[in-house]
Amino acid sequence: MDNKEYTANQLFKSYKEEGGTLNFSSWLNREKKKGIFPLNQNLNEEVYMALNGLKEDSGSGKTILGFPKSTLIIVGVIIVGAIVYSQVIKKKD
Repeated sequence: MDNKEYTANQLFKSYKEEGGTLNFSSWLNREKKKGIFPLNQNLNEEVYMALNGLKEDSGSGKTILGFPKSTLIIVGVIIVGAIVYSQVIKKKD
């Protein structure tokens, strides 16, 4: 089996079918010590590209706590306006 074409789970299943007795974590540690990293290369590339996309989006600085700055400014103005309006109404009474 070529390790680049199969996931660790698929390789472990094959290992068990061949009569292997180790549990998954022990088997994985053994494979890593041998210098074999059973990873699906295509899957890893997709995950790497997705993570790079997230890093680019998160570094834009156009959000605060996940909300767009413009939305927060509009909401802030509405809240301040409501407070000022309520204070003006109280003073008239």
